[in-house]
Amino acid sequence: MTILPTIRQLEVFVAVARLQSFGRAAELTRMSQSAVSQAVLQTEHLLGTKLFERTKRSVKLAPAGQILLPRAERILASLETAVAETRSNADPGRGHITIACLSLIATRVLPEAIQKFRLRYPYASILVRDDYLDRIPDFLKRADADLAVSSFVEPDPAITFVPILEEKFYFICPPNHPLARKKRVVWQDLAGVDFVGMPQNSSVRMAVDRARIDAGIFQETVYQVGRVTSVVEIVAQGGGVSVVPALALTDPRLRQQVHFRLMTDPEMRRTIGLMKLRGGPLSATANEFQQILFATLRRKKPVRFPGIRIVAE
Repeated sequence: MTILPTIRQLEVFVAVARLQSFGRAAELTRMSQSAVSQAVLQTEHLLGTKLFERTKRSVKLAPAGQILLPRAERILASLETAVAETRSNADPGRGHITIACLSLIATRVLPEAIQKFRLRYPYASILVRDDYLDRIPDFLKRADADLAVSSFVEPDPAITFVPILEEKFYFICPPNHPLARKKRVVWQDLAGVDFVGMPQNSSVRMAVDRARIDAGIFQETVYQVGRVTSVVEIVAQGGGVSVVPALALTDPRLRQQVHFRLMTDPEMRRTIGLMKLRGGPLSATANEFQQILFATLRRKKPVRFPGIRIVAE
């Protein structure tokens, strides 16, 4: 097995190379000059080549030293970064967390928990990446996110899913739409009606399409927009009708713009949960945010809007 120079030996080598002086390198590394000379000699012995051209008046890098210097600097810089990241991960107040989520989660579920986390840990940083359902697990698998908050369609052995809330789906239409007069709206009522929906890889679209197909409704959507809040606003402007999860209607401003009824026959609901890699340790920052999110949800009033039930434990 090849015996490699130690980190300390590399630090001494870099110090001598940068300062071109054994004496000044000794001051920088807080070692005696003889100890610096000995460390360089040991490194040269391990590598089997001279690293410096020494005279009584100067110290210059030999060709082998010129090759080693940039590589040694990269090794030490990488080690410093690793140490800093490890220390920050152990300290929730100095770490970083990336959360992947559905767009509706980013605006309806996370803000209160993020605000509380930032008040407690003002020097920690948070990045929220909202995306479609089918892409969110990949954020975790590629280590591009520490946690995810999403609905879960297909079980994945690489990911754990902990439910945090359940929500029902609601029919929405403009206040003057003919269906607004109905006290009860069923899926068959949507046949032949202009429908505002979302892209096919969105969690809402997947859930709604399953229910529409089960009801024998196959017409295309009039609009396809990327965010559930945009669906509500288009419906409010008379663009058609839609079916949206309860979280979309928790904003009083949007709720006042449309007529809404619980979607029935069958009633439709989905579960939102916290996702993370199975068996993967969380950083102290991610673990602390997870606890704050759970505590925030548990303290919410039981009824903020009908159709939402907090199940976080």
